[in-house]
Amino acid sequence: MNRARSQIRAVSFDVGGTLLRPRGSVGRIYADVAAEWGFPGLPPETLRQRFRTAWRARPIFNHSRAEWAELVDAAFAGFVPVPPSRTFFGELYRRFAFPKAWEVFPDALPTLRALKHHGLRLAVISNWDQRLRPLLRRLRLLGLFDAVVVSGEVGFAKPSPAIFEIAARRLRLSPNEILHVGDEPGSDLRGAREAGCQAALLARGRHSSSSGSISSLHTLEKLL
Repeated sequence: MNRARSQIRAVSFDVGGTLLRPRGSVGRIYADVAAEWGFPGLPPETLRQRFRTAWRARPIFNHSRAEWAELVDAAFAGFVPVPPSRTFFGELYRRFAFPKAWEVFPDALPTLRALKHHGLRLAVISNWDQRLRPLLRRLRLLGLFDAVVVSGEVGFAKPSPAIFEIAARRLRLSPNEILHVGDEPGSDLRGAREAGCQAALLARGRHSSSSGSISSLHTLEKLL
């Protein structure tokens, strides 16, 4: 990345785990909504772990509403008498469309503004659904990006090179002029490199000497 950084004209970002994280935890939000629907006292940490297990069991995930409903049902299996897909899933799905369920990482907004100030173009490349663009608008982040490419809109998900190529076309740049930053080794690091982009793996808060790894988004301003 260092040798080629003078070529970089744009930086693209993953969203979940890179720019945003759930406020509290997914399990906490799940438990809160369940309590509102008459199922109090469910363990947030267990719900979080169950969600992660169900998520990891689906290497291919198209981010459709039906697929999200199946994940939520798996997380709550045995805890509620009726699957959430038939009761409160709609409220959970809506809850994650609004800023109250999310927080922007402290190093995200200052970095985005700094890179923009230095003349770099910015993009989002995210495996998400149709809720992402309105969410970024509500968080007052959307206007910072020159391109927003969402898997649920374009029909390709990371690590497919196609989603990175779409971003390059929208930015009107060659892939090797784009640095992609994300927190997943497979979908972000490998996917970007296979598309011909440069890539940096965000290992936030962890020291790593591996090539292409950064511990904070603040590092990007120094690198670029």
